[in-house]
Amino acid sequence: MEIKSLHTHVDIVTRSKGHSVIAKAAYNARDKLQDEYYGKTHDYSKKTDLVFSKIFLPEHIPKEFSNREYLWNSVEKIEKSKNSQLARNLLFELPRELNEQNRIKLISEFIEENFTSKGMIADCSIHNPPASDHEEQPHAHILLTLREIDSEGKWKPKCRKEYILDENGEKIKLKSGNYKSRKVNLNDWNEPDKAKEWRENFSKKANEYLARNNIDKRIDPRTFEEQGREELPQIHLGTSSYQMEKKGIQTERGNQNRKIIALNLEFRKLKEELSKLTSWIGSLLGSLQVKYDEYKQEKKEEYENKAELFNLYEYISIYYDLQGEKARKLNPYASNKKIGADLRRFSKARIYLSDNGLKTIADLQEKISTLQAKNKKISQDIKAKTARIESLNKCFTYADIIKDNKQVFEEWNSKSLFKDSFYNSHKDEIDKYKRARAILEKITGSSAIKIKDWKKEIQSLESEISKLNRQSQKIKEEYESINHIKYAVKTVNEDYGIDLSIEIDKAIKRGEKPSVIAQIKKYQEQQEAYEKRKEKTKDYYRNEER
Repeated sequence: MEIKSLHTHVDIVTRSKGHSVIAKAAYNARDKLQDEYYGKTHDYSKKTDLVFSKIFLPEHIPKEFSNREYLWNSVEKIEKSKNSQLARNLLFELPRELNEQNRIKLISEFIEENFTSKGMIADCSIHNPPASDHEEQPHAHILLTLREIDSEGKWKPKCRKEYILDENGEKIKLKSGNYKSRKVNLNDWNEPDKAKEWRENFSKKANEYLARNNIDKRIDPRTFEEQGREELPQIHLGTSSYQMEKKGIQTERGNQNRKIIALNLEFRKLKEELSKLTSWIGSLLGSLQVKYDEYKQEKKEEYENKAELFNLYEYISIYYDLQGEKARKLNPYASNKKIGADLRRFSKARIYLSDNGLKTIADLQEKISTLQAKNKKISQDIKAKTARIESLNKCFTYADIIKDNKQVFEEWNSKSLFKDSFYNSHKDEIDKYKRARAILEKITGSSAIKIKDWKKEIQSLESEISKLNRQSQKIKEEYESINHIKYAVKTVNEDYGIDLSIEIDKAIKRGEKPSVIAQIKKYQEQQEAYEKRKEKTKDYYRNEER
């Protein structure tokens, strides 16, 4: 019997990402809908792959909500916030072995049992475009409401505020004067395990239909990771991407799938390569511990006598094999899961080393130093730009002070008689005006009020800060790869009793540049400092426990 993994997708249509639920509904239903919130029409009626479309209503909800345009415009109206969540968007792959009638029955029963019976409105559409193998590619799009509706057609709140009480049952007052509280959902639609529950229920329903039609195939609801499969799943192309790919036009989704296919191929090749590279570890299985220790001592001496600096590829290969030994001692499910996760980390580490041309610890430390310098510069730039924004925001306050006191100041400035007397009577207003003008000049280089210029500069600075934050995030992602490699180096060195001082000796003997030796020393010093901090923290908590 063939077992196939279930392809699903679940996300939220949210306004903060620029999404329109009307646009999504129109696309799913291949319909033409008027979007009242954005004041535009979304027309997907020319697409020809729609085979079924229906709005499923709970029994108590007024029938006008079966009108798609009315339903989703009503959702847009009730959600007032600029970052409102508008709907839940689901995609389920339907078994191509079933006929069209059975697919519609399958998805209809699934919706009624899992969604409408719980109070949700479900807008379902089935598409059936041709797949890359020229067969059918049936799949269902489902948009779900996030609020309940009463029998009069009024939307209910998503959540309520609940005060947190102390041990005496009293409300906890905060420094701000408010009371400590939390939001409590009024239904369980947003629970973290819901997506998994829906996958399992859909698979169960699909398998019932497959069995009923004597089809020798079943669907496994578990993800690749849950199944212990090492390869990465491909993403759904979608109709437009598929049609473009079919014409020889590369798309972003198609490029992602090609990368995933290449990466899965790389996984298989790496697994074979690892088996060859680290077969000496496998030969130790079943050996006595003393023999293992003798072997490690031999390898240690072999490494120490090598003239070359240690290769980072060797480190992570040996580390991966050591993890494989640990995985074999676990139960089959946990073992497969660990092996898959370790292989993905190993592949990521190898790719990082290759992409950055890193071979030795000296190379790695040089990369770390470069990233630290970059991150420091980014942090300084963000700090400076943030300070500038804060200064410019103050300008609006000083502009208001100038406007409020301008008339008094100009009257005083124009007087030739009784000027001192007028000043003494209006000292606060005149001084505020003069001080505000002076501060403006200090901040902007001009005492003039230029609201538009300040706003434009703030927008520019905020854009630059966003760009810097993205650069900082990329550096953090690089640190994740580097930290894994550093941990692999540390684990292997500890397991084989190798001291990093050997690297320094090797570098000196080989006549390496002082900069290379300095980088290795710096790496060693940082590792030793990290271990000391780690031990100090452990000691602190041990003392606390006593």
